[in-house]
Amino acid sequence: MRIHAPAFIAACLGTFACHAPARGPVDVSGEIDRVLARHGIPALAGAIVTTDGLTGIGVAGDRASDRDDPVLPGDSFHLGSCTKAMTATLIAILVEDNLLTWDTTLEQALPDIAPEMHEGFKSVTVADLLVQRSGVPADMSANGVWAGLWAGRGSLVDQRRECARVMLAQPPSHDRSRFVYANANFILAGHIAEVAAGEPWEDLMRSRLFTPLGMTTAGFGAPGSAEHPDAPRGHRPDGTSAGFGRGADNPPALGPAGTVHASLEDWGKFVSFHLRGAKAAREGLGLDIGGVEIRPRTWSRLHTPVRGEGGDYAMGWRATERSWAQAPQGKPTVLTHAGSNTMWYCVVWAAPEAGFAVLSASNAATDAAQKACDEVSGMLIKAHRAARDQNAPPADR
Repeated sequence: MRIHAPAFIAACLGTFACHAPARGPVDVSGEIDRVLARHGIPALAGAIVTTDGLTGIGVAGDRASDRDDPVLPGDSFHLGSCTKAMTATLIAILVEDNLLTWDTTLEQALPDIAPEMHEGFKSVTVADLLVQRSGVPADMSANGVWAGLWAGRGSLVDQRRECARVMLAQPPSHDRSRFVYANANFILAGHIAEVAAGEPWEDLMRSRLFTPLGMTTAGFGAPGSAEHPDAPRGHRPDGTSAGFGRGADNPPALGPAGTVHASLEDWGKFVSFHLRGAKAAREGLGLDIGGVEIRPRTWSRLHTPVRGEGGDYAMGWRATERSWAQAPQGKPTVLTHAGSNTMWYCVVWAAPEAGFAVLSASNAATDAAQKACDEVSGMLIKAHRAARDQNAPPADR
C-alpha cells in the first residue's frame, strides 16, 4: 500500500494533535471528499481507531449514484469478508466458554452428519477451518451447494447444515497443509458455533459480540430495506444501484464468511477490541467480553498465521509487516483484510504493536473504489503517525 498526500497531513496535524479521544473524533470528511472527487465513486468513508476508541472519522458522497442523498457518519457499510475476523472471534469466545476447543474435529462438532462425512474431513479441526487449511474447496458451485444457498430452503441453520453435509461428503479438494482461501471454511465454522451453542450464528453474533461491544448498527446483509431506505446502497460494476433485498448481497446463509454490515464507528469498536486484546496479551493479561475472558494465548492464536505455503493468514486476518506499524519496542506487525460482495468494498489495516488502525469503505467495489480506499488508508496512517510524533514527550538527553 502506497501512502499519499503530504498536504493532508499539514492540514490535519494540528487537529489530530490537539484533540484527545475524550474530546470526540476529528472530522476528516473534507479530505475524504477530495479523494472521492478524484475517483468518481458514489461514497467513501474512513476512520482511525486506537486502543482508546475512535479518534477520527469522515464520510463523503451519496448513498446512491442516482439520487442526491448524502451519506452520513452513522451510515452502515457492508463489510464483506471482514466478517471473517468476527466469526473467528466468536469461535474464540466459545472456546473460552468451554463450548468448543480449537482441536474439536468436524466429526466431533457435527455428529449428525458425521456418518456421511468423507474420511478426509473427519479429523479437520475448528482451527484448520479458521486458518483456511482444511481441504475444503473454494468453489461452491459443485454438487448444487451454491444453488442451494440461493434457494434458501428452511432456516439459516438448516441451510448451513445442508451446505456442510454436501461439501463434507466429497473428498477434500487439496491437501490440508495447503492454504486455500474459501468462504466455505467460515460457513462451516459458523455452523459449528451454532451447533455447539444451540443458537443461530446471527443470534450468537448479536449476543456474544455486537451487544457487549456496543455495536448498535451491526446487522446482516446489505444495509437498509424498502421499509427503511435511509441507508447507502451498493453499486454494480456498471455503476447502477443494487437497491435492497435479493441480489443486493450474497445468500444470507453465507453470513459467517461475509455478510455483516455496520457503521465505521461500530466496526471500529470491534477493531479497537482486537487492539486492546493484543496489548493485554503482550502484558500477560486477558480481556473480558460479555463475562468471558479471552486469554493471552487465545489472542495470540487469533493473530498468528500458520507458517508455510500461503503462510500469512491468521484467523480472519492477513498478518504481515509494514514500516509504518513499527512501535518503539516491538515488531512492525500489521493485521489486514479486505471485504467485498462485488458491490461494496472495505479494508482494515491494524497495527497492534503501535496501537492504532485505519478503516476505509465504499459503496462500490470497482478498481476506482479500491484505489480510493487505499488512498484514504494511507492518508489516515500518515495523519495518525504525525500527530502521535508531535505529541510524543521529548527524548531524554
